[in-house]
Amino acid sequence: MKLFFRYTIPGLLFFIVQLVGLFLVLWLYDLYQPAAFFYIILLDTIALIIYLSYRFFSMLPLLKRLQNPITSVAEPIRPGSEEPIAAAVEQFLERQQTIFRNSLFAERRKEKERHRYVDQWIHQMKTPLSVIELILEHPGEDYRTDLRHEVERLRTGLDQMLYSSRLEAIETDLKAEQLNLRVLVTDIINQEKRLFVKNKVYPKLEIEPSLYVYTDAKWFRFLLLQLLTNAVKYTTGHGKEVLIRAKERDGQVVLTLIDDGVGIPKRDLPRVFNAFFTGENGRRYGESTGMGLYFVWQVCTKLGHEIELDSLEGQGTTCRMKLVGGRTDD
Repeated sequence: MKLFFRYTIPGLLFFIVQLVGLFLVLWLYDLYQPAAFFYIILLDTIALIIYLSYRFFSMLPLLKRLQNPITSVAEPIRPGSEEPIAAAVEQFLERQQTIFRNSLFAERRKEKERHRYVDQWIHQMKTPLSVIELILEHPGEDYRTDLRHEVERLRTGLDQMLYSSRLEAIETDLKAEQLNLRVLVTDIINQEKRLFVKNKVYPKLEIEPSLYVYTDAKWFRFLLLQLLTNAVKYTTGHGKEVLIRAKERDGQVVLTLIDDGVGIPKRDLPRVFNAFFTGENGRRYGESTGMGLYFVWQVCTKLGHEIELDSLEGQGTTCRMKLVGGRTDD
């Protein structure tokens, strides 16, 4: 009853103001007759009482439902209600509930993916630790190189875990700026030169010094390192090369990585950016979480970069990344 009274207060106030206005008009134009005026008030009041009574009894199920405690998030306000307000509120809550459920399912899916990735990451980190322990117990002639290799594997795994944890809040960690592409790529290659030397794969750079891009230096390093690691991993062999080329095209800079490695089977190409997809190469060569290219796609999406990948099995893989940029002499 209290809820309905609060609901009708504006209408009652309007009714009173209307009667007062009518009285003033009649009085100003000398048309005021007490008997006629009170007769009008009586008729209006009766009509108002009838209308409010109808509204009260038609809304009574809704009012009771709103005042009763909720026992389930799926509980309707009034099943099959013909009352317009009750039906509208119920439809609104159903839409809101659908959005909430979808958000909840999405968060649960992310949490499951996160747990799965952490489990795989822990399993992979145990391998270099076991190898280090074995090397220390039985050091060979070249044990320092072996130790350095295992430490590098640990560092790479830790870096990937760190970036994956930051990925969910990447918007707070971005600093987009104009960067010279050749300098940026060269610095990344120099920092990771052991990767190329160890696998006997060498980078070939074809980037003009005048090209620049707008991106975040730290996250771009993560992107390029993931792509280079994959290219080197599946191109291992004496005299092999990874070509890194860039060209300016229609206000964009297209950065292309080309390797002549094992390539990706055609049936695996549509799924390479899916989370936890390792594909045939991942199963064949091992040590694949299936998250590297997924992280690349996620970061590219956040940075506004486009990425596409073509490959022929047995011939190699071509990865193209489209970035906003141009030439400094434009």
